[in-house]
Amino acid sequence: MKEIDYDKAEYVTNRKLENDDGEETGQIKMFSYDNETFHYQMTCPFCGHEFERSEELGSRPWWIECPECERSSNIKRIKDAAKKEVKNRAPDPSDVTE
Repeated sequence: MKEIDYDKAEYVTNRKLENDDGEETGQIKMFSYDNETFHYQMTCPFCGHEFERSEELGSRPWWIECPECERSSNIKRIKDAAKKEVKNRAPDPSDVTE
């Protein structure tokens, strides 16, 4: 994978990817300097195939397809996932005062 110039990068992520059973068996390292062309190195969470690509991905959600098994992985926005988790969280009984 190309060396990343973090001072020029508009987007950088390095995260685990889950298979159908929710196990973190894959990984993606991805970056972009212009938020149009993305460079990434991925280990498919479904078949374990490792590959690299550079391509224009457009707007989210991003679905990256493995060239080996042809299954796609969703590269979700971390901020959106965090907001959804907080929004859907039920009140903790210890937070309730009477």
